[in-house]
Amino acid sequence: IPLATNQIQLSLLYRHPLNNGLLQCCQDLGVQVLSYSPLALGMLTGKYTADNLPKGPRKKVFEKLNASPEYHDLLATMKTIAAAHGESVTLSQVALNWARAKGTIPIPGARTLSQVQKNYGALTWTLSPEEERVLDSASAKVSSFLQPSD
Repeated sequence: IPLATNQIQLSLLYRHPLNNGLLQCCQDLGVQVLSYSPLALGMLTGKYTADNLPKGPRKKVFEKLNASPEYHDLLATMKTIAAAHGESVTLSQVALNWARAKGTIPIPGARTLSQVQKNYGALTWTLSPEEERVLDSASAKVSSFLQPSD
C-alpha cells in the first residue's frame, strides 16, 4: 500500500521539513503533506503579548520568542501582508496561506466558532510569490522556537 499522506509539523516558526528535504521528498513521491501546528501553538496569531501570556508550557516558548527581535520582525511582516489583502485578513490567515503556498494542507486547531471562521477565510485569497519569499526570508531569521533534535 503506497503512502498517500504524511502529517508533519510545519509553520513559519518550524521550517525543518523545508530544510531537511522531507517536504520535497514527499512532493517528489506524490505524498500529500498535512501540516499540523501551522499557527505554531498560537504564536503566529498575534494574540499573545507581554500583557497576555499563554498559559502552561506555551508561556516559556512565548517568552523566548518574545525576547527575539526577529520574531517581532516576522509578525510585522505578516501584519503588512495581512493589511494588503484586506481589513478582515488575520495573521492566522497569512500563516495558513504560507503553509498552502508550500503545497501542504494546513490543519490548524480551533477552539471557537470565530477561530474556525477566521481560519476558513484563508481560503478566500492566496499569497503572491513575492509575499511568500518575504515571509520565507523573515521566518528563516527566527531561531528561538522549538528545534528538532536530528
